[in-house]
Amino acid sequence: MLRFTIAAVFLTLTTIPVSATEGRLDENGCHYDRKKGNYHCHESRPANPDRFAPVKKSRENICHDKSSPNYRMLRYFVAYQNMRNCLGSGGQEAMHETGGLHDKPW
Repeated sequence: MLRFTIAAVFLTLTTIPVSATEGRLDENGCHYDRKKGNYHCHESRPANPDRFAPVKKSRENICHDKSSPNYRMLRYFVAYQNMRNCLGSGGQEAMHETGGLHDKPW
């Protein structure tokens, strides 16, 4: 019985609480939380140095190309070579007229 008590105390004292996230983090240190329905970040990262990337995906998961009104303002983003790759990563295309999301006709 003494062994069991010692083992239980040892395990209790050496257990470290861990905070898990669902899924992997992207290049921004962010991921989409399916339970809460939002995109959020766990890591603070420096601003992306590739200011002239063809397409930038913001922390809000919006893909901006050079014709987007917000393209030049983004500091924290994941760089993509084309819009197709950005959309394939789960991003949504920005509307160029207003800077919002496209309304899907379906």
